[in-house]
Amino acid sequence: MSKRPYPGSLSHLDSPELIDSALHDLSPDPEQNHASGGAKKPRNFIATVACENCRLKKTRCDESRPKCGLCKSLGLDCVYNERKTSKRDHSLSLIMSTLHRLETKLENVPTAISSEIQSLRGQMSHGLQTPDAPRSQARHDRGISRLGLQDYFSSQNPTPEAMRLDDLDHDEHNHPPNPADSKGLVSISFSQHGVISWQGVQEIIPRRLLEAHENLGKTYVIDLEMKRAQLPMYICPFPAQAGDNWLEALPLAMVKGLSDVFFTTFNPFTPIIDKNFYYAFTLGAAIESNFGYTIETCVVLNIMALGCIAIHAYQEGNYPLPGSRSDRFEPPEWMGVIYEEPPGLRFFNEARQRIGFLMCDNDVQSCQFYLLSFVYYSQILRPMDSWAMIHRAATCCLSMLTNHDVHFDEWEGDMKSRVYWNCLMNETILVQELHVPPSGLSRLEEYVPIPKFISFESTGFAASRSISLEEIDDSFFQYHFLAQVAHRIILTRIRHSLYFHSDSGTFPHPAVNAELRHQLEQWRINLPTALQFPDAPPTASTSTDTSASPSPASRLPFDPTRHALSPAIAVSEAMLRGRYMIANFHIGRPYLYKALHIPGALTDKDLEQIRSGLLNAMNWPIVGGIFRRMKSCIPLKFAFCSQFFGQILLFYCISHSPDTRLHETLPAGWEQWNQEMLRFLEDCAQYSPAVAKDLELLQEL
Repeated sequence: MSKRPYPGSLSHLDSPELIDSALHDLSPDPEQNHASGGAKKPRNFIATVACENCRLKKTRCDESRPKCGLCKSLGLDCVYNERKTSKRDHSLSLIMSTLHRLETKLENVPTAISSEIQSLRGQMSHGLQTPDAPRSQARHDRGISRLGLQDYFSSQNPTPEAMRLDDLDHDEHNHPPNPADSKGLVSISFSQHGVISWQGVQEIIPRRLLEAHENLGKTYVIDLEMKRAQLPMYICPFPAQAGDNWLEALPLAMVKGLSDVFFTTFNPFTPIIDKNFYYAFTLGAAIESNFGYTIETCVVLNIMALGCIAIHAYQEGNYPLPGSRSDRFEPPEWMGVIYEEPPGLRFFNEARQRIGFLMCDNDVQSCQFYLLSFVYYSQILRPMDSWAMIHRAATCCLSMLTNHDVHFDEWEGDMKSRVYWNCLMNETILVQELHVPPSGLSRLEEYVPIPKFISFESTGFAASRSISLEEIDDSFFQYHFLAQVAHRIILTRIRHSLYFHSDSGTFPHPAVNAELRHQLEQWRINLPTALQFPDAPPTASTSTDTSASPSPASRLPFDPTRHALSPAIAVSEAMLRGRYMIANFHIGRPYLYKALHIPGALTDKDLEQIRSGLLNAMNWPIVGGIFRRMKSCIPLKFAFCSQFFGQILLFYCISHSPDTRLHETLPAGWEQWNQEMLRFLEDCAQYSPAVAKDLELLQEL
C-alpha cells in the first residue's frame, strides 16, 4: 500500500483551489461535470478565496492565478489574502487524518499479528503444563515445540522478496525470476537440474557436455518423462487360470499379508492411512463388495500394489515378515503374486480401472487413493505421473478444507490434516525440481494444523496384533513425520532467505546464514530421544561393503533390536540423518554459486561455508548402509537422482576451478563419493529416461 502524505491541516497544501477542483470533479451532479467535447460549464458556486478587487466590487471572482479574469481585463494588481479555514476544510482534514491513521495501522498489522501469535502460543504452552490439560494433547504440543514447529508463525518477518516468492511460490514456469531486482540480487534456482545453467558452471564444464545439454532444451526432463510409454494396461490374473474374477478368489491371507507389509514399510514414514480404520472398515467393505467399483476397493488395491514392492524390500533386507516367528525372510505361499514388472502392477491396474467411475469424488478416501498412487509412481520412478497424482490429491485437500468447517480436534479432521501435510511436502519437492505448476495448496499452510495422530476407535473393534511393529510405540513414527514437517519448513526458509546472489559479493548475509544453521541445529538437538542421531560430522567412506551392517558413512546409530522388526525403522532413521545433511548442503550451496561466479570476492568465512557445504554433500545414508541392498524401499528416488546430478557437476567445477583456494575445500574421499552417486544413477537410469539422460550428460565429464 502506498501511503498518502499527511499534512497537519489542509491550509498547508500547496494550492487550496486543488481541493475545490477535486471536490468539483467528484460531484455526483452531472451539471457540475465536464460537458461533451471537453468544454467546461460555468461554475455555479461561491468563490472560496476572492481577490481584494472582486471583494470591493462585490463581483464573482473566478480565482484564477496569478490574476483573476476581472483584474486581468482591467489591468489591476490582483491580490489574494490568506483565507480562513472553513467548516468544509475541517471535515476534509479530519477525513485525511483518519485515513492516515488507518494506513499506519494496516502497515503494522503483520508485526502486531506476529507478536500476538507469539504471546498466545506462549500462553498456550504454559497452559498445557497445568494439571487440567489432557495428557495426550500436552505431549503432542510439547513434541511439536521440541521439533521447532511452535515458533513457525512467529519467526522473523519475511523480506519483500521472500513475500513475493511466497505469493508466486512454485510458479516459476509462468513468472521466471527477474535477472536482477532493484538491489542487484539475482535469484538462484533451487533445482539441482538448474546447476548446469549457472554461468560459472558453463565456463568450466566441457564444451561437448554444454552443447549436448543445449540440444536437449531446458525442459528436457519433463519432455522425456511425458513422452515415455505409459504403464502397461493389461492385467495378469493370479493365478493365471483364475479368469476375470480373480480378485474375488484371492486368499484372505494374501490380502492381509500384503496389507501388513504396507503398514510396516511405506505408511510409517508416509502416514496416509489410519491402520485401525483400514482393518475395521475399508478392507471389509472392499471384500464385501467383491472388490467392486468402490473407493474402498481402490484404496485396498493400491495398498496391495505397494505391498508387493514392500515384499521385495523385506526379501532384499532379509527381514522376517510380520507375524513370522523366524528371524529372517521366509517367502509366503503366495510369493508368486509379486513377480511381475513393476511389482504390484496387476493390483494397481485394477485400481486404475475402477477409479474412472469415481474420479470426481473429493473426500478423504479419494485423497488417500491419489496419495497412494503418488507413492507407487514414485517407487517405480515415474515423476510426471507422480506429479499428476499429487496434484489430484491437492484438489481433494482444497475441496475438503475450503468452504467447510473442519474440526481438527476430531479424528476425521485430523486425518484431513495428515493427508494435507503429506500432500504439501511431497508436492513441494516435485514442483521445485521440475518447475511444474503448483496446486496452490501452500496457501492453506497457516490454516491447517500439524496432525495430532488422533487414533480411530470403533466399538467392538480391537486392532490386530499380528504386526510386530505395533509393539513399538507409535510415537516413533508420529514424531518422525512431525520432524519431516519441521525440516520442510526450515528448507523453505533456506530457499526464501539465501538463494540470491549479488555481484558485489555482499550476499548471502552471514547473519542470515548463522540463524538458519542455528535453527537446523535446534531441529536436530530437540528431536525425541528415539530419533536422535550422532552429531559427529560426516566423513568420507571408501567402503564398498555390501554386508548387512550399515555403512559407516551413514553415521546412524544401529540398534539391532529395532532394525530387526521392520524396514521402516531402518528407512526412518536413515532419512532423518539424510535430511539433516541435505539442509546443511543447501545452506552452503549459494556460496558455491558465489565461488563459481566471483571467486575473487570470496572471504575466509565464505570458504568455510563452501567446505561445510561440500562435506555435507557426501556420504548420504540413502546410498549406503541398508539401502545398498534394500533398494525397493528407497523413498523419493527421483529427488535423490536430481540431487546427485547437481552435486556431481558442483564437485567437478570446484575441482577444476582456476582458484586453487577452492581445491582445498574439497573433502577427503570426494572422488569415491562421486562414484557412489554415479552407481546410484546407473541403478535408476533403467527405470527413467530422464535419469538415463542425466547419466549420459555426466559421462561427458
